[in-house]
Amino acid sequence: MKIRVVEGWQKQLANRITTVEQLARKIKLTEKEKQEIKKVTGKFRMGISPYYLGLIVQNDPDCPIRKQAIPSINELTVRKEELIDPLGDEKRSPIKGITHRYPDRLLLYPTYQCASYCRHCFRRRIVGRADKTLTPKETAEAIDYIKKHGEVKEVILTGGDPLVLQDKEIADLLGKLKKIKHLRWLRIHTRVFVTLPCRITPKLVKILKSAKPLYIVTHVNHPKEITPQFKRAVSRVLNAGIPVLNQGVLLRGINDDVKTMKELLYGLSESGVKPYYLHQCDLAQGISHFRTSVRTGINLLRQLRGFISGMAIPVYMIDSPGGFGKVPVGYNYIKSYRGKVIRLETFRGKVIDYTEP
Repeated sequence: MKIRVVEGWQKQLANRITTVEQLARKIKLTEKEKQEIKKVTGKFRMGISPYYLGLIVQNDPDCPIRKQAIPSINELTVRKEELIDPLGDEKRSPIKGITHRYPDRLLLYPTYQCASYCRHCFRRRIVGRADKTLTPKETAEAIDYIKKHGEVKEVILTGGDPLVLQDKEIADLLGKLKKIKHLRWLRIHTRVFVTLPCRITPKLVKILKSAKPLYIVTHVNHPKEITPQFKRAVSRVLNAGIPVLNQGVLLRGINDDVKTMKELLYGLSESGVKPYYLHQCDLAQGISHFRTSVRTGINLLRQLRGFISGMAIPVYMIDSPGGFGKVPVGYNYIKSYRGKVIRLETFRGKVIDYTEP
């Protein structure tokens, strides 16, 4: 069944699916599924844009879009190692709206609203809360904090999704940040390219272009998300001279096999998007069913290294629980050190010696 897609980004937001009753009118659900979704949404918000809903394959419980968008009863299973705030965002927050974890950069959260809410979200405790959107006074206080910290060279706008804000709000915020002399560049983390690509309008691109140097980091997890609409949105930004990178998440049953990951990385690179990070799924509450072992991720990228272009391979990354920063992990191709001789393993498994000077 083809789902009618609502045109226009503001109409898309206004027509998001947020209740099980709305969802049942669009997607075939059993009575059991309806009851389970109602239970889950009592704890974790659901929000699906009509566009993203339209990517779901009907009658396929294994559809990768369905798994990322529609609540599962598994989300009510909380393991003892899981955390409410897995990355320690609040612990590293000196002022509302900011996480200052690294010396030379910080996160700024202008809003916690999103076009669609990912079921694997590590900020699921807080996304969708209107009371967490920064007021003009709170925004001014956050800007003042940045001005007072000359060691900060980069501000990363995240959330939530900064690009669900109105054009004027985005323009005002970027304009204020651009006036801070010690900032070298800005970055925006967003998933609208995947869930609301019509948001990337010529007017928005013009606003983004005025804030260069600016980097866009999107969040694509499966090749089915690389649609003509996604590619068109990416092209608009690239043509404005704004680089686009991707940080995806390794998700069990969605992209944790070589064939799917290879297709995803090829599709991103072909679209002009640089695969940047592949994140190990975080220890957020209720998402253990998405989490693979770290060994799975290491072996997955090992099977790709050398068999696809190095430009298409992301860094496999674990965000350390508690907010201590990212830790890159990967296969160790150095087998041994013997004096000045290093024994190396090639991508085909051949062991060779390299002699240092």
